[in-house]
Amino acid sequence: MSSHDDLLKEKMQTLSKLRNQKVIVTERMEQAYLKVPREEFVLEKHKDRAYIDTPLPILSNQTISAIHMVMIYVSPSCADPQIGQKVLEVGAGSGYNAAMFAEMVAPEGVDNPGHVYAIEIIPELVEFAKSNIERTGYSDRVTIIASDGGSGYLAEQPFDIISVAAASKKVPPPLLEQLTINGKLIIPCGRMFYQELLIIEKQPDGSFSERNLGGVAFVPLTGKYG
Repeated sequence: MSSHDDLLKEKMQTLSKLRNQKVIVTERMEQAYLKVPREEFVLEKHKDRAYIDTPLPILSNQTISAIHMVMIYVSPSCADPQIGQKVLEVGAGSGYNAAMFAEMVAPEGVDNPGHVYAIEIIPELVEFAKSNIERTGYSDRVTIIASDGGSGYLAEQPFDIISVAAASKKVPPPLLEQLTINGKLIIPCGRMFYQELLIIEKQPDGSFSERNLGGVAFVPLTGKYG
């Protein structure tokens, strides 16, 4: 069996395990998961573990999220990304989450593709994410930006989805300000080793509603709002 066949088998086994664990996986989510080569977004020494559902270390003491957590973020109960939407990702990391969002908002061949802007504050990770995104063919749908993600990205605001892949003690005000009406902010809030995953939605009158998806554990947000 070829290496490609091995990887596909591992991908499908992990997908089956997620479903057995009652993780919701829609057809669109499955298509995105099968298209994005997670093995290209991890360090070379961890490629053989790319489809184990666990966080993996990348550079600068950061991690790539476990597969089930990425799936939760793009699920209908969370960000629910739709074709044509503009996404801001805070904490690009390896670029994997951005590629997953890109497959959801800008799959190949659509007339109205969306775009993902992924901000990363750690220089080493900016280069890592850029390299991974370019190598895997997502440069036309994902822009990696070196900046402090807690301040958002004024040049392309407002955003339909703002996805934060790092934990903050409180919600950075600029991220709320840069949401579209009916836009969603997904952010882990809380203490160092335990947070609540919040879904904050901007209402037509400018107010915000909030849902709590339960406990998670993320690396801390750095920068002005860390």
